[in-house]
Amino acid sequence: MTQSSLGPALESGVSLLRGLTRRRSAVEEARRAAADWARSYPALAAQLVSNPRPGSPVVDYDLLIDDPAGGTIMLGVQPDDGTSWLVDHSTHWAAGNLLTVDGMQISMPEAMLMLRSLTRAGLSPQEELVRFCVLRNAAAGEEVAPDDVQAAADGFRRRHGLTGREAMLKWLERMGMSAEAFHDHMTTNAKDDRFRARKRAELAPEYLARHRDRFARVWAAWVVSEEPVEVAELDGSLDDRWEVRLNRARAWSGELPEPLRAVPAGGCAGPVPFEGRFLTGSVHKREEAVADADTLAAAGTAAFEEWLADAAERARVTWHWL
Repeated sequence: MTQSSLGPALESGVSLLRGLTRRRSAVEEARRAAADWARSYPALAAQLVSNPRPGSPVVDYDLLIDDPAGGTIMLGVQPDDGTSWLVDHSTHWAAGNLLTVDGMQISMPEAMLMLRSLTRAGLSPQEELVRFCVLRNAAAGEEVAPDDVQAAADGFRRRHGLTGREAMLKWLERMGMSAEAFHDHMTTNAKDDRFRARKRAELAPEYLARHRDRFARVWAAWVVSEEPVEVAELDGSLDDRWEVRLNRARAWSGELPEPLRAVPAGGCAGPVPFEGRFLTGSVHKREEAVADADTLAAAGTAAFEEWLADAAERARVTWHWL
């Protein structure tokens, strides 16, 4: 569809919005009607966004469609109810929302709360938020018990040092969150945890079969230094060298510095350039990967991160602040 041919679709979209029942009880019916409409215009990748008005049974709707010339077109119908545009727009869904990922809307406060628990290196905050939303969408249908929610809450309090009632109450006050809202947040976290655990277990065997070399157990020692260090010095004769970092580890092969990952037992590497310095290392022992509990857990973690990255790449993302 070209931009010049959008006229009938836009007119039809406005008619759709005018025909939707704007009550909270009719939101699912409205979503079904919008989905039927979107199937008539597949090139537009249309999404219906609902915005319940605070303290009111009324729901506002907007229709987001892809612009063939780039970007997103938003269709909205504002009723003539005597309310000023300024007042209406201050509570509009886009006014407080940061992004939408595959139809899931994330507000600014939700995003800030999410970012407190996201710590993966190498990802921008925007990438972290998109991945978080993808996970939350995928986990929405998980069933959790009260014990699951309690475990999620206990883990959250331990990670944030909220070990007593007073500390917890102060944190809730500082975040502007009620106890009920915290319970809802922990319920969602419990669903995320259950989905993550299930998906890791599901993906682990196949991922391990594809990447057995990454999950060999390796006992290795290495140094990273400003000046090259000879392999012979790894036996303990580094006493006169102070600008070195000595490491001894039992790790998965894939977790070692890249120059050591393929070194066989009894083999050495270096000195070789590494991250702007020099690396010298030796492998004392290597055990090939086996599908035991620890190895499958590690493979499942890696497989889940790969799945999440791929899902985030495929997601439809709309940033409302750009």
